Order: sequence, then structure tokens, then C-alpha cells
Amino acid sequence: MRHRPLGRIPRLGAFLLAFVAGVAMSLQAHINGQLGAELGSGITAATLSFAGGVVLLALATLASTSIRRGIVSIQRAISTRSVPWTFTLAGSAGAAFVLSQSTVSPLLGLGNFTVAFVCGLTVGGLIMDRWGIGPAGRQPLSILRLSGAALGIAAVVIATTGARSTRELTLALLLPVACGVAVAWQQAANGRLTAAGNNAWSTTLINFSVGLGVLLLGTAIDFAVSHPVVTFPMNPLLYLGGPVGIVFIAIASIVVRHIGILLYGLCATTGQLSSAVLFDVFAPSDATSHAVSATVVLAVIVVAAGAALASLSGLRSKMRGGVDAE
Repeated sequence: MRHRPLGRIPRLGAFLLAFVAGVAMSLQAHINGQLGAELGSGITAATLSFAGGVVLLALATLASTSIRRGIVSIQRAISTRSVPWTFTLAGSAGAAFVLSQSTVSPLLGLGNFTVAFVCGLTVGGLIMDRWGIGPAGRQPLSILRLSGAALGIAAVVIATTGARSTRELTLALLLPVACGVAVAWQQAANGRLTAAGNNAWSTTLINFSVGLGVLLLGTAIDFAVSHPVVTFPMNPLLYLGGPVGIVFIAIASIVVRHIGILLYGLCATTGQLSSAVLFDVFAPSDATSHAVSATVVLAVIVVAAGAALASLSGLRSKMRGGVDAE
């Protein structure tokens, strides 16, 4: 039986979905940050988050024939080599980012860590689009796209200005940069898997399963080395990080097919920064609380401008009647 192909998404709709994915990323960080503070272990919180996502996706898979068909289609695509088998390891990139966040972020400070990660993510988006790894195909390195990426990087630098004075670069900065590039590859790989399986939830299940395996290994090592004492909080809302993660991974798997990795990242970053400001104002976390400054608001405006600028590249291609840059 053939699948019904995934339909096209209007460009504006793709932008909005990417923005929502960024909001979901910020919400997950807010939830997991509080859970990690309650547990006293960031990696344990991340593992519980991934585990919750796997349980929900496994139940959905049992109830949905389309998800199971998607997994079979992905297996077939890998066996025929139309999709590299290494794309199934994309979930390890997200797990590696969480691990680096729990180990390197305290050393660098969250501001410096975020700058390094987003720089890696933005540069990675340019590389993935240029090489054509994602399902949107090869994207030209136009002046507009390069300018949009530069504004994206500048926005994060602005957002973290004043949070902590930046010292000379160290080798520790290379880890979040590498994780940013890896997450860009994850988004591209997920888009290809979704195109092959014709189902974003199949891709998301593979991602969560692989990520959970990596985090379980990391948690085992953490317990063996540091022997943390973990007390599980009773608030059920603190265990919703996994379901929220399902939302933005599934959205990314679909949307990158239409607007590419770079533009998706810029729109998602806009949503992430905007919602982070709202969380700090209306629902500050003890683990991540900080005052909202004018620089953060300016950063949101700059990254939104970067997304709009980069999007003009695709619109110009469509007006010229050339190949659709989406």
C-alpha cells in the first residue's frame, strides 16, 4: 500500500510552525531546568524527559498504523540506500547537546554557552543547506542568506551581552559549537527520514529512542562516578518535558522540507528568545531566573529581521521563475 505524500505547507505557515517549535524548545528548557534543580541532576532530568517522550510515542505507535508504516518505509529506504543509515542516529545529537549543557555550561556560563551553540547551529544550517543534506535540497549561499545568518548570530550575542563578561576563548567553547553543528545535521537528517517514511512521528520515535539510549548511558556513568542522591518531585507538570520535546522535533522534521535548515533555525530562535522573555517576566524559574533587559528585547527584533531577510532569498528565486528555494 502506498502512502499519501505529505502535503505542501504555505511558506508563512512554515515560518509560524518554526516559531512555535522555538517556543516549545524554550518551554522544555524551562520545565527541565526546574526538574533538574529539584532532582539535583541535570542529566537525570534530561533522561526522564526523553523517557516520557519514548513512552508516549510507543503508545501512539501501537495505536497508529501510519506510524508503523512510516518506520517500515524508513527501514526500506535505508536498505535500498536511498537514505543513509547514519541518519537514524540523529537523536544522539540532541542527547549530546543536553550532556554538554550539563557539563560545559557551568564552566562557561549560560550566556557564553548559548552564544557558542547558536553560532554552531547557524553555521551548521548554512553548511547543511549548501551541501543539500536536508530534504529541501541544495540552498545557494546568497548574500541575503549569509546576512540573515549573520543577524542570527548577532542577535544571540546581543541577548547575552552583560550576562557575564566574555573571557578569552578556550577549548571548552568548541564543544557547544560542535553540538550546534550536530543539531543542524539532526534537523536535516530528520527531514530526510520524514520524507522517506512520510510520517513525522516515526522520525520522532527514532530520535527519542536513540537519544534515550545515549542519555541512559550518560546517567549510568554519572551515578557510577558521583553517586548523586535523587529525590523525585511530586509536581506532575515537571515531567512534561518529553511531550513538549515531541512537538518541536516533529515540527522540525516537517518544516525543514519547505524552508531549509538555516531559515528554520532563525525562525525557531525567534520563538525561543521571545518566549524566554515572557517566561522570565511571568514565570521565572529559580534555576534560570534573570532580569529582562533591553538587550534581550533588541536581540528578538534582530533575529526576526534575520529570518525575514533570509526568507527573501527564496522569494526572489520564485519570482525569477527558477527552482523553488524551499
